[in-house]
Amino acid sequence: MRIRIIQQPTISSIDGIRVDKFVTGGTYNIGTSLGSLFLAEGWAVPIGTNDAHGGGILLRHMDGRDRPPNLIIETSPPLREWLTAAAAGSIDSGKNIA
Repeated sequence: MRIRIIQQPTISSIDGIRVDKFVTGGTYNIGTSLGSLFLAEGWAVPIGTNDAHGGGILLRHMDGRDRPPNLIIETSPPLREWLTAAAAGSIDSGKNIA
């Protein structure tokens, strides 16, 4: 489950799991049990794969020269654009988009 922390947890740990180390504004991939707790307590909101701030705090603060050469971040994969255009009927099925 992907979540974004919107409020610092009011407790330091629950069932032995430290929850006070989560940073407000940060995005995290966590298990459904812990994610459900954060959502129920109002400490976080769910985010999807199309979220504009996906990638967490670290990637948002890295500039191009600090990124490893094998790190590729696509904000809009070509397949999604092609599927949207195909659904709208503006692509000839015999043509290549690449």
